[in-house]
Amino acid sequence: MTEPVAYMWKTERGTIIGFTPNDNSHSGGQLGIPLYTAEQLHPMKWFVRSKRASSFGNYIYLKKIESDDKVTAFNLKSVAEQFDTKEEAEKWTNPLTEAVQLPVEGE
Repeated sequence: MTEPVAYMWKTERGTIIGFTPNDNSHSGGQLGIPLYTAEQLHPMKWFVRSKRASSFGNYIYLKKIESDDKVTAFNLKSVAEQFDTKEEAEKWTNPLTEAVQLPVEGE
């Protein structure tokens, strides 16, 4: 699970005493309540890509061709198939690929 992006701090009696970004380290008798995770704030998409990068550091991403339900590969994540869940993406993996959650450009 993704770590919370921010915490709300309350005393044991329930008084809100402040907010801190991504830090649950100094409780000192206070309760740190996670507000939201990065995934909840910006739902990242799932992609299927090669497990290894090329010698240039680029990954190969999967792109489905809807008309024939076939797949092809592209070097650009921007044209790659985006899945909403890990489970959906994993249906399209093979021993040379993996499902990864990555931010979508422009969001």
